[in-house]
Amino acid sequence: MVESTPFDDLGLAVSSDEPLDRHTWLSVGGVARYFCEPVDEVALSKLVVRCHDVNIQLRVLGGGSNVLVPRAGFSGMVVRLSSPSFSAIEISQTSIKAGAGAKLVHVVSAAVQAGLSGIETLVGIPGTIGGSLIGNAGGQAGDIGERVSEVTLMNTRGTIDTRGRSDLAFQYRQSNLEDSIVLGCRLELDQENNIVLTKRMQKQWIVERSRQPSGTRTVGMMFKDPHGTSAESLIEQAGARDMYVGKASISGAHANYVVAGSQCSSDDIRSLLDEVRLVVRERLGIDLEPQLEVW
Repeated sequence: MVESTPFDDLGLAVSSDEPLDRHTWLSVGGVARYFCEPVDEVALSKLVVRCHDVNIQLRVLGGGSNVLVPRAGFSGMVVRLSSPSFSAIEISQTSIKAGAGAKLVHVVSAAVQAGLSGIETLVGIPGTIGGSLIGNAGGQAGDIGERVSEVTLMNTRGTIDTRGRSDLAFQYRQSNLEDSIVLGCRLELDQENNIVLTKRMQKQWIVERSRQPSGTRTVGMMFKDPHGTSAESLIEQAGARDMYVGKASISGAHANYVVAGSQCSSDDIRSLLDEVRLVVRERLGIDLEPQLEVW
């Protein structure tokens, strides 16, 4: 007998007890009580309203590159904006309109091909536009927030709203977008020769790849870089780079990355992050802020 859910009358494809390890880079974590990939904004709105009405917590899962799901799983609704209606990329003169589900690397590539500069240095950053906006993804060459002119959002009542530049607040690896579901954005860019842009993008790609572990996908950046230094250097200074918990260990070549070995659990990773953070705080007096979002 199929168990009934609070969403049966909505005409949506909602699954129960969906394993979340298949949707995250670290490939660990428990199941989501409910899981849905709505086909469009109308379907998403129905889902959001129902979750609000019956008091079911809802989370949006993007690329899963910086998410750590507990072994116990998530007791609410997990939504992925993976359908084409949430992943479109449209170019108009010097602006790009991108859906929240579009991969950041695809948006960067589209901009470069169109001869538009301003985000090419973000090419090595994984994840989707939605997650990139919420966390103001970026590097030494700049952040995505610098190029955002407007963001389209959906609130808990399923209503769509647009925030202009004056209503947006982007700071170092954070924004004021966490109170709503990001549906997409508009980026304002500059015109430049696409051959020059392509070379710049390729160079940045090589640089980013050299900073990240290779040979495995089950890795994740542990901490945000504090201003004026790097989390990697602090972990090394604190003598914590050889630490491990269970099957979770620190990458040998990149001290700010955790590697999930075979049979690793999300609890191993969470414990390792806590222990590394404690060592750095006790020995250097610096409290590292996690890059991984622990659900």
